[in-house]
Amino acid sequence: MFRRGLLGGTFDRVHEGHAWLINQALEHCTHLEIWITSDDVAKTKDKRCWDWSRRRSEIEMIIEPNSRSRVSFDVLHDSFGPAIEHPNADAIICTNETLTGCEEINRIRMENQMKSLEIIVMEHARGSDGQVISSSRIRNGTIDQSGELFVHESDFKGTRILTSEVELMLKTPFGTLHEGPESDHAIALTKALESIQSDSNIVAVGDVTVFGLLKLSCTPDIALIDGMTKRDNWPNTKLIDRSKFDIVSAARNPAGKLTPQLFETCKSAVNSLNHRLKSLIVVEGEEDLSPIVLHLLLPVDSVIIYGQPGRGVVTRVTDLETKKNCRSILKSMAIDNS
Repeated sequence: MFRRGLLGGTFDRVHEGHAWLINQALEHCTHLEIWITSDDVAKTKDKRCWDWSRRRSEIEMIIEPNSRSRVSFDVLHDSFGPAIEHPNADAIICTNETLTGCEEINRIRMENQMKSLEIIVMEHARGSDGQVISSSRIRNGTIDQSGELFVHESDFKGTRILTSEVELMLKTPFGTLHEGPESDHAIALTKALESIQSDSNIVAVGDVTVFGLLKLSCTPDIALIDGMTKRDNWPNTKLIDRSKFDIVSAARNPAGKLTPQLFETCKSAVNSLNHRLKSLIVVEGEEDLSPIVLHLLLPVDSVIIYGQPGRGVVTRVTDLETKKNCRSILKSMAIDNS
């Protein structure tokens, strides 16, 4: 048992891997110092990282109550932190990917006539797909904090069908309503855009919403149209400038359903975000249920905008709660494998 161990990291979106690492470290150390990367450094890795206080609070929640007195926290401002000159530490905890940094710390300590730290190397925790549970995979929207995939390929081997149970779940709009008259969609859309962070992916669902955003010189990163509004043909659909999009694709999706074709087309559009390509999906049928699929696929902090007839537009941020809600909705839908 070591007297005092050091553990550093960003610890964003604290997950099962972090819990495993910390609990294993406490089995080796009487006291554990957790050095959490500063906000400035964390934001250079990913602007979506939570602030330092929130990251610390999340860590405290996963530590067993009887072990909390054995843990202390501080701010990590660089790669080495206090490790190169810490007089009381005798161990440092890492994973294989940070082992080289720990070896460099010991080299510097020995140069400074200090005793080297015992390096304790921990294995990564892995999710249901056998891949490493990481904060980046959580931010990218692939897994939850336990390492479970939000959507599996098997989820869309058949067509998902709306049920009465799901209709009840969808009756209350999820998200924030931005009010505005139907005679001037720009009013509600402008309010919606003002509420969205400048670096968020914007996904627009519905012909009126897509057309309105383009008129405001905002080209959504992903847009879905079906030529309809309020279940009637909408003549202004032909005025939507398809040249504003890098990719234009089509998908068949009857009303009240989510087809494998829509799923694959949405997945391709989301993957195209990595290459900064904007996608327009022209749906043959109806796109009303597409936000369920999109939220499951999108990176966190993306925003979906869709119209609320007679009231304005709704924005919904893709966060972990949204993804879990959509996962529940998807599981509640019937499956047609024919």
